[in-house]
Amino acid sequence: MAAFHYQDPINNLIAAIKTNPHAAELPQLSGLLATTITDRYQATDLPQIVIPLPLHWRKLTRRGFNQSYSIARVLCQKLPGTELRSDICYRRTYSAPQHLQGKPQRLSFMRNAFAVHKPIDGRSVAIVDDVVTTKATAIAAASSLIKAGAGSVDIWCIARTGWHITAT
Repeated sequence: MAAFHYQDPINNLIAAIKTNPHAAELPQLSGLLATTITDRYQATDLPQIVIPLPLHWRKLTRRGFNQSYSIARVLCQKLPGTELRSDICYRRTYSAPQHLQGKPQRLSFMRNAFAVHKPIDGRSVAIVDDVVTTKATAIAAASSLIKAGAGSVDIWCIARTGWHITAT
């Protein structure tokens, strides 16, 4: 589920939240995503656990923050009954930035890229990210959570590249 298509001016606003953990755009974009989510779910159907898409520890150390965590934190404040959990799933492998790779490389590098620390016991989960392009990262993370026992996994993002666009 995405609040926006990844195009001007949204792409420029998202660029700000990738580089500045205190960007003014973060609460606004996250709030608009929360509105999109509440418009599409019944209150009782919201996933119980919200997991920010994990960064590899090297990338997290270099960047200093995870923008997906920041988005997820705002969402959990606005979505009653959801629990923010960044301690369940982690990224096992490190690779070059996704935007520098073609779709085949993204799919290959993402295979087994994520692992889960704790069982999920049939609960529903939402993975949060800023942008979804080829879906390779989201699918890899969701697969690891399903293997760990998630009852269902939804993907929430601020923006999605056009469904008609085939990333290469």
